[in-house]
Amino acid sequence: MGTRETKSRILDAALELFNTSSTSDISANRVAEAAGISRGNLHYHYASKEEIVLDLWNRIEAEMGEWSKNPMSPTLENMALMALRQFRLIWRYRFFYQELNVLLERDTELRYRFTRARQKRMEDVFVFFRQLANAGFLRSDLSDRQLRRLIKISWLVSDFWLSFVRVEDEVIDIGTMEDGFKLIVQLFEPVMTDRGKRGIPLSLRAFSLDPTDFTQRSA
Repeated sequence: MGTRETKSRILDAALELFNTSSTSDISANRVAEAAGISRGNLHYHYASKEEIVLDLWNRIEAEMGEWSKNPMSPTLENMALMALRQFRLIWRYRFFYQELNVLLERDTELRYRFTRARQKRMEDVFVFFRQLANAGFLRSDLSDRQLRRLIKISWLVSDFWLSFVRVEDEVIDIGTMEDGFKLIVQLFEPVMTDRGKRGIPLSLRAFSLDPTDFTQRSA
């Protein structure tokens, strides 16, 4: 088995274990066992769990990088699609967002990389929403400062929505994502034009490429 394939198996196994428990509860032995390799083989590729987490972040960052390569045109349908793909990503790597502060405190490199990526994504989102305003979907008198504040609040909703609902909800599904999207829409409604309000997609279901994306029980 090649190095790349082995590392991929380790990352896949670690991701599943971290998502169902937490990084602190999962030992290197359990990751090795789940990946079907020896403890020594795991340590050959990753000296610590922090290195595994950093490589999982590499996966997250690579996916977000693909988004930046293909910027979306300023439409309300694309606003919904942006929300959905962010929710998908957060659900797929939910351990990372649930343990975010702890993980960033443990690893200064991860903290730097995460902060840099978030700043880049927030700027991309700002450009998108400014284009929405220019296209007549948001009020023309919306200042850059106001828009950046709205984006920051919506970012808090998207990053921590799943952690919030998992306290009470046994199952996370597309309906959960729609509820989060509606909160973001409600946040922007006061600065939307009549044209924008008429064009808001009320459902995310049409945008789900895989109906099993979210139909998993929260652990």
